[in-house]
Amino acid sequence: MTMLLHLFLLSLGALVCGGSNQGGDDSLLVNAIVGKNNISMVECWKIEPGYQVSNVSGTVGDKVLALGNIDNAVYIIIPDDDGKPNNGGLHNGAHAQWVFALTGGVNVTFPEAPGGFTVNAGGLFISSDVLGNSTLGHQSIWAAGSVFIQAPFPNGVVTNHTVIAHHSCEEK
Repeated sequence: MTMLLHLFLLSLGALVCGGSNQGGDDSLLVNAIVGKNNISMVECWKIEPGYQVSNVSGTVGDKVLALGNIDNAVYIIIPDDDGKPNNGGLHNGAHAQWVFALTGGVNVTFPEAPGGFTVNAGGLFISSDVLGNSTLGHQSIWAAGSVFIQAPFPNGVVTNHTVIAHHSCEEK
């Protein structure tokens, strides 16, 4: 991973969260799509370790959060030709990965589990319901013109976290 991408990801983690920062200022709470008993669902994860104060030039004194290792990130542009959302249909995550919504946004739902969540521009979430831990997967409906990054975890090993809730971070 290049230093520029590393700094971008650290800065993004400090600025936004896919769910919210309901747990206070100590760490990022993020919606995670998981597969359990072959069913995709959402959990609220607290990323560990929490925020640190940066001593890196350009961000000295800022709060940063290590998002873990990533491998072969891709930049994806959804066409805005007709102004219609892009319905990805039911699918599993291609990899256990971070998904960063740079512009636009996404609504994620589940065919076999309650709940869902929305991530707006600047937000992020984790998708880890790959084939083998989920049969039907989830549905993602991206706004027309959305731009996002998928950043897989090496060897499918997700970043360190604690499960905070067995529903989205927005649900009470």
